[in-house]
Amino acid sequence: MEAIRKLLENFDMEYVEDYKKIWVKAKLKSSKDLAEVAKAIKEEGLRSISTVSPTDFPDRNAIEMNYFFEDLETKRNLWLKCDIPREVEQCEIESVTPIFPSAEWHEREAFSMFGVSFLNHPDLRPIIVSEDFVGKTPYRRDFDWDAHEKDVTRNVQTIVDAFKKEQETNEINLDTDSSETVLNWGPTHPASGPIRLRIHTDGEEIIHIDPDIGYVWRALEHLVTKKDFIGAIVAVERLCFMDNINSMVGYCMAVEEIAETEITAFAKWMRVVLGEVARISSHMMGMGGFFNNLGLHTLAMWNMDIREYFLDFLESYSGARIATAAIEPGGVRYGLDMAMFDELQKAIEKFDAGIGDIDVIFAKNPTMRVRAKEVGILSADDIHEYGLSGIVARASGVKTDIRLDEPYAAYDQVEMDYVTTTEGTAADRFTILFRELKQSVEILKQAKKHIEEGVASGLFKPTKDHMVKVPKKLPAGEAVSRVEWARGEVLMHLVTQEKAKSPYRLKMRAPSFNHTMMLNKLLEGKTLSDVPLVFGSLYVCQGDLDR
Repeated sequence: MEAIRKLLENFDMEYVEDYKKIWVKAKLKSSKDLAEVAKAIKEEGLRSISTVSPTDFPDRNAIEMNYFFEDLETKRNLWLKCDIPREVEQCEIESVTPIFPSAEWHEREAFSMFGVSFLNHPDLRPIIVSEDFVGKTPYRRDFDWDAHEKDVTRNVQTIVDAFKKEQETNEINLDTDSSETVLNWGPTHPASGPIRLRIHTDGEEIIHIDPDIGYVWRALEHLVTKKDFIGAIVAVERLCFMDNINSMVGYCMAVEEIAETEITAFAKWMRVVLGEVARISSHMMGMGGFFNNLGLHTLAMWNMDIREYFLDFLESYSGARIATAAIEPGGVRYGLDMAMFDELQKAIEKFDAGIGDIDVIFAKNPTMRVRAKEVGILSADDIHEYGLSGIVARASGVKTDIRLDEPYAAYDQVEMDYVTTTEGTAADRFTILFRELKQSVEILKQAKKHIEEGVASGLFKPTKDHMVKVPKKLPAGEAVSRVEWARGEVLMHLVTQEKAKSPYRLKMRAPSFNHTMMLNKLLEGKTLSDVPLVFGSLYVCQGDLDR
């Protein structure tokens, strides 16, 4: 960390300070220095940008830009800030995408939501928002949502007209002397979910892919500002229901940091239990989806059968199987009836009894291995350059897992290691999913045993120790938290104002954004039949992609 601080001293800074054990926080006096600082940071080894997070401050007529740089190898992170003018005509800053390719879509998102223009960006088009929001900066504090939503008919017509215009111009823009065609893969393709890939093809060969996302955009980062700090959980967990627990953990950690609240040891272990159950639930769906995209549906059915037992435990604990709202600032929402662990034990036993068959029939499936081992290849350098995480990163040999890199909850007391392969193929990503399922069950066994022993010894009081009080009003402040979500890194950037009853700004960085950005790189020059296989291997959740 000392090397980062010394590097920043060569530039004109408002401040440079230690933030957390593996974080430095700093602010530039002038945004004009950003590109030069970015180059120096990359040379120092911080090769990834996790996200770009603007915050609108009308009272001081500024947009504060927040950049989160990461070094996945040495586990060093930099939170870098600078201010730019708020007036739309002057609201601009140099793009760092030419230096950090992982920033491309994040800068496009800031452009779409806040009206920030990024100079020398290679492709500064709106992203996520539908056409009726283009040019309207919906995440600025003074945007009139009520006025926009009243004009439903015009908004829908704007979307329809834009799509028709795009289709009409396809033939004009294509080379009439070639056999190039534009194919819309999705948003109703069985393997796509609500995403559309504009695929330029020459026969079966893919020339270029342009993902069109935003079909399930719900403006979650705006919705949380309309809720109190506990009510915001409803929006946060909708980041993706396949693993709603860990996104709530990340948000609550940020709230607790600003509130200066330390949760109990029991609550920390319960967050491990609930988080690993959610990870298993998600991984089961991911493995099933991978084979569904190959046209083989049996694994999905087998996995759903096992997954139901883990959902039984979530239901016994929270009353819900999917939208559990089980985590809130101060700990976990409910106390624990130890009889609920009977449901968890049934789930573990069901998993142990069935995972061997899944291994033999699917994980070692020769057809899958032949089909998937030569496509979707990502190198370790790709992981760093494009800010990839989770199973996608670990399948390429990059040892990154926030449970180990920056432990939270009770993960500092859990025995675990990085699960990696080295080739970075679609088959490797499936292998990581399979192996991490077994790892999560082992972590569950550890956490369950620790809680049972703590209750037996009187150290834990499971019906009382689940929650500590968090003030309803928070002081002015901001915090960054990270968790290892089922699909990779989730980063929460929370900003509050004095005596706040609700978040002023919450940036939710989720991994599917960066992973989907890789589709063109992975599929250019491949065939159409590779699309569902490679897409499925990236383990994308539409909810976290569109937020």
